[in-house]
Amino acid sequence: MISPNPIAATIILIFGLQAILLSILLLIKRPFRQSNFFLALVLFFFALLSVNIGMANLLFSHDLIHVFRYVQLELLFGIGPSLYFFTKSITDPDYRISPKAYIHFLPVVLEFIFYRTEIYRLGSNGLYQTPLHPFTITYMIEQWLGVLSISVYIYLSARMLIKYQQWIRSKYSNLRNKSLGWLRIPVIIYSGFWIVWIVLTQIDHYVFQDAFKDFYFLPTIIGLSFITSWIGFKGYIKSQTDASGFQNASLKTETGNTNPKEAKLITELMHTQKPYLNPDLDLQKLSEYVGLNIKTISRIINHDLNMNFYEFVNKHRVEEFKQRIQQSGHDQLTLLGHAYECGFNSKSTFNHIFKKYTDCTPREYYQKFKN
Repeated sequence: MISPNPIAATIILIFGLQAILLSILLLIKRPFRQSNFFLALVLFFFALLSVNIGMANLLFSHDLIHVFRYVQLELLFGIGPSLYFFTKSITDPDYRISPKAYIHFLPVVLEFIFYRTEIYRLGSNGLYQTPLHPFTITYMIEQWLGVLSISVYIYLSARMLIKYQQWIRSKYSNLRNKSLGWLRIPVIIYSGFWIVWIVLTQIDHYVFQDAFKDFYFLPTIIGLSFITSWIGFKGYIKSQTDASGFQNASLKTETGNTNPKEAKLITELMHTQKPYLNPDLDLQKLSEYVGLNIKTISRIINHDLNMNFYEFVNKHRVEEFKQRIQQSGHDQLTLLGHAYECGFNSKSTFNHIFKKYTDCTPREYYQKFKN
């Protein structure tokens, strides 16, 4: 047990309880969204982790740690599945969890029951006894299984998020309202926190015999409880993405023999009809322009042209911009105005993509052209 620190414990309890309240508000928020439901669970389980640590430290400072063993409710097995199904829900608003998928939460029920047994109370108290109580091994196994559960689900969530980013780039030319924005933050922050936490605590335990625990343990949990409250607030006021279909999609593109005529048809159409000027151009719309199916176009862009759809369309937009600012009367519009005319729908996206393909900013390119 770390040294008692009533001030730190109180701060943890304040933010932790606030996060629990925000999770309840998310649950009752209307209209109902499945992503809000699972985000509420993520917040609740992480807040519960913080509250338990704060409560344990506070009671320990008053020599009442034995009382804590009767009220502890640290549901580690709920964190991983909640984060995983939250990720599935934000990457595809059309996804609906099936009844049988709730079996992922069965270990949470078993964990709740375990914390109400004598095995847990004697085993957890035995951590501070020499020799160890026989039930202590059971308690330690349960804790490490909880750690393993969180680690596996975090890996699956992070992998899903990466695949989603690849998917939207293969389907859309503008990622606004589709790149998840702040909704990625819970997955990134909690995944990062968990990885750093495991590495830090294990190095301290096995290399330094917990010599530095007092320096990082409670400050880290204060940060966790604060961030959890902040995520809960953001979750309550923010909205959902609008890119649907990811869960049933395949990132594999159709393979087959190269057809130069089809590749030429696509490239010629991009130059003559300029469908990229439509800021909402996606793979479906381009297939309607060309008269080829989506899989064929995707294969040509990925394998024949060696880029994804997002890169393919926005490269044409950059070239269109470069041509526009060389025409007479180009100064009637600002650089950003020309960018919008070329199909871009945000300044940040335009600047990022332009620099990627030209190694300079739009302003720098314009100055070179003028000189």
